[in-house]
Amino acid sequence: MTSTVTETKETQHNKAVTPHDSRAFLNRLTAATGGGMFLDGFVFAALAVSLAGGAIRADLGITDNPLWLGLISIATLLGTVVGGPTLGYLTDVVGRKIMFMIDLCIFIASSVAMFFVTEAWHVFALGILLGMAVGADYAIGSPLLAEFVGAKKRGHYLGLLEVMWNVGYVLSFLIGYLLLANFPQAWNIVLAGPAVPAVIILMLRHGLPESPRWLLSKGRNEEAQQIVEKMGNHFDGIDLQGEAEQKTKWSILFSRAYLSRTLFSAIFWMCIVLPYFALQFFQADVLTTIGLKDPLSTALLGTCVALAGASIGWLLLDRVGRRPILIIPMFMTGVFLALVAFNQVLNLGNVITVLCFFGYLLFYGVMSILPGVYPLEVLPTSVRASGMGFAAAASRVGAVIGTFLLPLSLVHLGLLPTMLMLAAVCFIGGVVSIFLAPETAGKDLTETGAISVVSPRSRRF
Repeated sequence: MTSTVTETKETQHNKAVTPHDSRAFLNRLTAATGGGMFLDGFVFAALAVSLAGGAIRADLGITDNPLWLGLISIATLLGTVVGGPTLGYLTDVVGRKIMFMIDLCIFIASSVAMFFVTEAWHVFALGILLGMAVGADYAIGSPLLAEFVGAKKRGHYLGLLEVMWNVGYVLSFLIGYLLLANFPQAWNIVLAGPAVPAVIILMLRHGLPESPRWLLSKGRNEEAQQIVEKMGNHFDGIDLQGEAEQKTKWSILFSRAYLSRTLFSAIFWMCIVLPYFALQFFQADVLTTIGLKDPLSTALLGTCVALAGASIGWLLLDRVGRRPILIIPMFMTGVFLALVAFNQVLNLGNVITVLCFFGYLLFYGVMSILPGVYPLEVLPTSVRASGMGFAAAASRVGAVIGTFLLPLSLVHLGLLPTMLMLAAVCFIGGVVSIFLAPETAGKDLTETGAISVVSPRSRRF
């Protein structure tokens, strides 16, 4: 393997591939992989904005049935819990390329079927299938992109994927809001809407190559060499020489060498999304509890604030490193949620409360780009997709808990205890990150995924 890669490096500069070709390929690959994140945000917002209206509840007969409302709201999250680890492991076994297409075909079929639903259980079942496809895409797309990008630009490209999640959410929420405001019975169109961008993304994915890193990890050196030679100087600055052959085993994730990284990936991601998903699904209810007269419009503005935060985080990721982008916002989100709670007790007014709520969304957005970066960097190629899928599933377990319990907590406990509990989750994430988050910026995947990866004690922050 070493000689194969060395020979390839010596001949790369003689290939016809230009830097422009390389950038064009990376842009296409980013759009194709980021499309999965875009769809996750898109379908999540489609469900959230549909359930915010009364038409779908009346048509499905669940207006006075909180159980079905809760089940539908967590359907895609439950699907992700299943699809992330199972299909992620399958991706590490059979390859990135084939699974990259299969999961999107499942997503498209399930989205189209949403147009024809007539019962609550239809929406629930299809939501689970959509979630499985989304969970699979987390485990497939991000590793594929990471394995094609050099250390200097990896944060730039991977961070962009999470920005696209927020773009998908904002766009879907806006479309659904405008459509349902004028045509309340069009909720089935909103639910089926994700099929349209999914078809475009499927076209972008057609013809993309397999990951040479994955091929090398499976001992398929000749196939890896052919792809590297075809891509030419695109692989300048990417260390493939140190990629060792290794079998895919679930036990690697929980071995002594990698257990702390696996737990870190799962815990910090869970602490980011548990408060956010709960608040986003029931943001209108929370804002109504605060006392706003037009909570849906405020919720729409809040999604834009989160998108602005994600854009800031993306711009800073390779400049200041991973740890500051995670630790500082994690504690700031906890502070702002606590302020939302106490502002209500102190009667400081709706304006201050909403500003604090938007402060939470801004700092959430900043750190929201890291779930698509950290799990990929701290695990080896042989289980990178498996680890990504496991972390995504763990995060959705947290999201399910938060989403299911938040409306119950608001009713039985009130705003103050509810917000303080969500703030506590953020503070826990911050403490865990201080002790376990390594600084991986500027390091090749071969180095960051090795057992000797930089320790959290060797920090830049």
